[in-house]
Amino acid sequence: MNSADTRVMLFYGPDGPTEVALAHRKALQDRAFPYLYGQPRRGDHTNFYAAEFRDGRRRSLLVIEQVC
Repeated sequence: MNSADTRVMLFYGPDGPTEVALAHRKALQDRAFPYLYGQPRRGDHTNFYAAEFRDGRRRSLLVIEQVC
């Protein structure tokens, strides 16, 4: 997620996905990873789902969906 070679896309809300710039990935990681590892915040109705894809040249795409 912290590599410039990995594309990170965030799906949230009614608009299409947005690509997360390298400078903003740490903030997304801090927000999403507790949910992805089964430690959501109490009283929060948010959830995150993630999937990683690789092509034939081993390039990575990380897709994160935030739902409320």
